[in-house]
Amino acid sequence: MKGLVKLIGMILGILGLSGKASSAKKRKVKAIDKQLKTTAKKKKVAIKKKAKSIEEEINEVKKTSSKRKKIANSKDAEDFLRKFAKK
Repeated sequence: MKGLVKLIGMILGILGLSGKASSAKKRKVKAIDKQLKTTAKKKKVAIKKKAKSIEEEINEVKKTSSKRKKIANSKDAEDFLRKFAKK
């Protein structure tokens, strides 16, 4: 099989058509490379968007969990503790 490809390459080289054949291959390779690059860019953008949304969610959770209810008087706290102890 390799010998056949070499033979065809030699014949095309003699006829001066090898440049056309190799340029067609290069065009195909460039098209495939371009597609791979665009898909890689799209994936990176999607990952960055997901990471950003996750960071926003984390920040929201941190904000809500750090806030504490202020107790107006000690009776409310005692009532809460009694109810919690009964459970």
